[in-house]
Amino acid sequence: MYTFYSRPNQWIVRYNSGQLSVAYATRKRARKVGRKVTFEEKRQITQWTIDHEYNYQAAAEKFNVSYQRVYSWVRKYQRTHDWESLQDNRGRHKGKTPTNEVERLRQEVRQLKAKAKEREVQIAFAKKLVEIHNREVERPDDIKRFRK
Repeated sequence: MYTFYSRPNQWIVRYNSGQLSVAYATRKRARKVGRKVTFEEKRQITQWTIDHEYNYQAAAEKFNVSYQRVYSWVRKYQRTHDWESLQDNRGRHKGKTPTNEVERLRQEVRQLKAKAKEREVQIAFAKKLVEIHNREVERPDDIKRFRK
């Protein structure tokens, strides 16, 4: 086993005393957390990048975002030619109204399946409750016994 110091846990002592940096101790790059960017900013950055001959690095430096983010926004826009493709729709549901007959029927089937599943769970719960209560009854003809 390869160790950096004479004693196996010496690096812990050096780290806790401030003699060892985090990057050296973990041997991982520190990840910079990007800033939040609004839809309008994405649109502006993408348009600026396209207008300046796809200079992603200059856009990243000018607007203080990463090169990868600028590149992905430009690619998304070029793929669809629609600014709405830059919208972040994570955590939002699609519209409640289906757009055509097939989607409406699929939505109805999903709802019916969900109701049937809920009913099955309720029936199973009721049966289990009756079973648990009947375990406490000593005689089958006892008045406390639940009826099925």
